[in-house]
Amino acid sequence: MDREKKKFLVYGTGLSGIAAASLLHEKQQDVILYDENENLDMEAIRAKTPKLQQVSILSGELKDETLEEIGTVVLSPGVPVDLPVVERIKQKGIPIWGEIELAYRFGKGRILAITGTNGKTTTTTLLGEIMRHAYQDVRIVGNIGIPYTGIVEDTTKDTVIVAEVSSFQLETIQQFCPEVSAVLNITPDHLNRHHTMENYIDAKLAIAKNQKENQVCVLNYDDKVLRERGKDIKANVLYFSSRQPLHRGIYLWQNEILFADKDGIKTVCSVDDLQIFGTHNYENVMAAAAMAISFGVPLEKIRKILVRFQAVEHRIEYV
Repeated sequence: MDREKKKFLVYGTGLSGIAAASLLHEKQQDVILYDENENLDMEAIRAKTPKLQQVSILSGELKDETLEEIGTVVLSPGVPVDLPVVERIKQKGIPIWGEIELAYRFGKGRILAITGTNGKTTTTTLLGEIMRHAYQDVRIVGNIGIPYTGIVEDTTKDTVIVAEVSSFQLETIQQFCPEVSAVLNITPDHLNRHHTMENYIDAKLAIAKNQKENQVCVLNYDDKVLRERGKDIKANVLYFSSRQPLHRGIYLWQNEILFADKDGIKTVCSVDDLQIFGTHNYENVMAAAAMAISFGVPLEKIRKILVRFQAVEHRIEYV
């Protein structure tokens, strides 16, 4: 079946779905926006963006005759991959992409991607600020609230993309491959969606599944799961730790955050100079710094942003 000449079906009419459908329309692809809610207010959906005026919108039951027209399904993160209708799509052999997979296929630029159970938003925001200090065209996207597909049209080969990605988004990647990735930690979460802890772990670690040996995956050495599963990652693994020194990696020693590699040990910063507090935030700082160092950002530029960065709104603020 020549799927290149068939339609895209975007499943889900939330923020990600609308951004994905808009991108496909901009790229002159034949696209259908679909939602299983048979009471969907189609005019309200169209009113969200002018780009949807010429996009077909379907609701209710997804019929087989519609699927016969579809070459690729783009699944919004909020749609579980084990729904009966999604199983039907799989059985018909129709490729299923997530929103970040779609953005990766159509976009340009260099990508840094962050996942983990906790700390993603703070780390993504901090890394984004570091990158903005070092590069001219930086976009912060993903689970942080700005769909990756929404910025694709504005990307060039010089764009630096910092993406917060969830396990829901990582379930549906195929070729998505960041230059630098990070998994901050893994604790039980979203098991109503993933069903087992092993499925959840696999979804998180999918962030590195397409990475090559010359790329970098930053992992938390203090997380037993990540320490063990890091052995199976093809990318160059760089650990961070808040509990012990590392021969190679970034770690907290007394009040200092230090970076060790073949050239020796360098001071990243003192935690006394930071404006965010708590060991969990020091881990976020280490992860962001490790990613920036791996990307080639000079330590002086990293340090300058670290010491002036303030907490993300509603994250441990004084009141």
